[in-house]
Formats: sequence, C-alpha cells, structure tokens
Amino acid sequence: MQINIYKDRMQKAHLFGAPVLYSDRPIPREDVPQGWYCYDLRGTAEDPRRPYSLVDQVEKNHAGSVLSYLPLKSGRSQSRLVKDMFQLEPASVTLSKFCSDEKIRCPEIPLRHMLRPASPEEAGLFYAQTPESDENWEPLAMSASTSGAVGKASTIPGGPGVPRS
Repeated sequence: MQINIYKDRMQKAHLFGAPVLYSDRPIPREDVPQGWYCYDLRGTAEDPRRPYSLVDQVEKNHAGSVLSYLPLKSGRSQSRLVKDMFQLEPASVTLSKFCSDEKIRCPEIPLRHMLRPASPEEAGLFYAQTPESDENWEPLAMSASTSGAVGKASTIPGGPGVPRS
C-alpha cells in the first residue's frame, strides 16, 4: 500500500546529514513535487527491512522510501551505501509541518488530486445536442446527422486493421 505524501504523516529522519521524510510504505513517484527527490532504501537478502543502500527505485527488499528537498545521490550512480548515515527521529509529521520546520516553501497539492464538478462549458463537451434540439427530439425522424451521436463507427473494407475478404 502506498502513502499519500500530502495527507499522511511520515517520520522525520536524517540521511547523510540531510533532513528527510521517511515512510516504510512506497512513495508514488508521480506524487513527488517538482524540485524534490524521492529514493527507496534497499535492505539485504539477510535483513530486508534494515536500510543498506539508497536507490532510485527498489524492486525487492524494500526497507522504506525517503522524500528530500536536497539530492542525496549522484544521478550517475545506481546506489549509495547508507551504513550508519540514517537516523530516524521519533517525530511523525505531515509534509507541510516538515516544510515549516525546515523553513522551506511547501509544495502545493497537484491538481490531479483535487476533484471538482465540471463547469457548464466543460460539461457541454459530453453532450452532442443542444438543449433546444433535445426538446424537439423525434425518435422516428432521427438520422445520423441529428441522432446526437458524437461519432459513428464504421468499417472500411480492406482498411487498416480490417481483414480483406
């Protein structure tokens, strides 16, 4: 199960001396704010829950994920050994509280997380007829041009994707 970095609390930590937010659940990469960095902590086969190295994204032995406003590894390297450079703090905070504590600008929630009803202009895109023509609807007098269909399906003999007979 993934975490919502904008609503859920994460644990404060320090990694390589930099303040970070830690989650034992994966952080969806599409949620990472622009200008921020997200990495996974990889464990070993012997101890998969204990962070051993920092990687862009782990496939197995996931030991947690970190969110940072500072880069923690070179883009050219595949991983960086953690050793004793990862310290968890007891405090669990939201992203906005972390930003406030660090005195940095808090990223806004991306628009894809905000649901709202369609405006009348947008809702009009879902209807093929105007309200006036809808009132004068006559089922027997419909044609392809007035049926309210947004498009019509047809096959072209021998066209692309259609077997030739």
